Amino acid sequence: MEEKKKCECGKVIARWRSECRRCADARHFLHTEEAKAIVKTGKCPQCGSGLKRNIALAGWWQCEQYGSEQFRKDPLKPICSFQTFTE
Repeated sequence: MEEKKKCECGKVIARWRSECRRCADARHFLHTEEAKAIVKTGKCPQCGSGLKRNIALAGWWQCEQYGSEQFRKDPLKPICSFQTFTE
């Protein structure tokens, strides 16, 4: 008989999962809290530019220097790919 796959916390999980729901929810919570702290500063952690909210998806924040030249705040500055989700 095949041994049951287990999460790092010890809970038995399905073969196709990498972690249990409780651990996945905890990891997601920590990630969103970290993102909220970054957004609260208002500065991109990669380049120092400001952050702007992208209203296409809930909680989506991007660096002002993200995207092609017509979408960046200052087209003369280099592109930055930072984006995060707070929800």
